[in-house]
Amino acid sequence: MASEKSAAEIADELVREEKVRHMVFLLFLLHVNYALEIDLRRAATGGRYPIDARLARATLSELQEKGLVELIRIGKYKVYRLTGKGREVAEELARRAGLI
Repeated sequence: MASEKSAAEIADELVREEKVRHMVFLLFLLHVNYALEIDLRRAATGGRYPIDARLARATLSELQEKGLVELIRIGKYKVYRLTGKGREVAEELARRAGLI
């Protein structure tokens, strides 16, 4: 059984594979804690306009599969937030970018 990847290894993988949307979503969630899909879609473009919903959902699905984000319900809203591992990866990315 393969050992679980560290936050640094996951961050390396995201950078190496140029997964920019993934990194933007993680860093945005690190900053705001919780976000609706539309907020993440806008974050991917700097707020000018939202990216395509299918593209955002595919990215969020990949992040969920890696155990980095989770989808929760708050009232009638579906909200995304970082998992513990997702927070570690986002903090590692923020450190590398000089944001923290």
